[in-house]
Amino acid sequence: MKVNFFNRKLSKSLSIEKLFSFIIPEIDKLGYDTKIINNPYDLNILGVIKSILFFRSKKTTINHITGDIHWLAIFLNPKSTVLTIHDLVGLTQLSGLKRWVFYWFWVYLPIKRLKYITTISQKTKKEIVELLPWAEHKITVIENCLTFPVKKVEKIPNAITQILIVGTRVNKNIETTFSAIKDLPVELTIVGELSKKQLQYLKEHNIRFKNKINISEEELQQIYFESDILCFPSLYEGFGLPILEAQASEVAVITSNISPTKEVAGKGAILVNPLDKNEIKKSIELLMNDAEFKKTLINSGLENIKNYSPQMIAKKYSELYKKMMQ
Repeated sequence: MKVNFFNRKLSKSLSIEKLFSFIIPEIDKLGYDTKIINNPYDLNILGVIKSILFFRSKKTTINHITGDIHWLAIFLNPKSTVLTIHDLVGLTQLSGLKRWVFYWFWVYLPIKRLKYITTISQKTKKEIVELLPWAEHKITVIENCLTFPVKKVEKIPNAITQILIVGTRVNKNIETTFSAIKDLPVELTIVGELSKKQLQYLKEHNIRFKNKINISEEELQQIYFESDILCFPSLYEGFGLPILEAQASEVAVITSNISPTKEVAGKGAILVNPLDKNEIKKSIELLMNDAEFKKTLINSGLENIKNYSPQMIAKKYSELYKKMMQ
């Protein structure tokens, strides 16, 4: 069976492409003939028209839109096309005409058109169903897979506790982490571009930090390896992949007690109220002072990631493709 994966135009953000680069080889192993097709056109009126014609010329037995270019679904065969929706964050972050466009061309019309939709978490499915109750029967939840190698390597203890923050957008809620650790003997490593306001707060409170931007996959893996704690009190996630990356790297995880992060983390994290800086502070202090508890938490994380192997996620997609061909 042939499956073509339709990707957005390649840019600096490659999170979706990275995810499917782990899943697709495992789908190949299950006997599928796959091809990855990237959109070569920009997202403007002329580019969208060219994109539609381009992808229509590339359609095959199963067409899988991997995310972001949801509007493409409107112009493809509804029975042989599946769309993966990662989140609906556009509905909360956009307003006015942009929100209207996002609703109709990224949410309502693609979902109305297609027979098969996947989401990466129960939370994203729930958000869609709350918005479009009639769409529930179309949606299959297939989680993201771990995109990090799991390596058992002896870690060298850090002289000062290293706390990792991954992502700097508003939903990542990193300012609450800043407030929680400002009086603690720790050092932050922040992956992602900091705003002027965030930089100002760090400097005013004499918080020790390193900021990493535009880093390679190998560099990111090394940063995880050198960290002690991932602090991830996000207010909104479609999934929360840094949780799994940290668990695979034997890093203790603190994350939000909301969906989907609490489901993704399983028993391998301390769950906190993301808006309570004191709760976050106490969790960090617990991990700093109780080595046995920290070790138990890390081991629980290593067990949890077994549920998110690329092989397991590929099998779930395979089951869906077979259903589409019935």
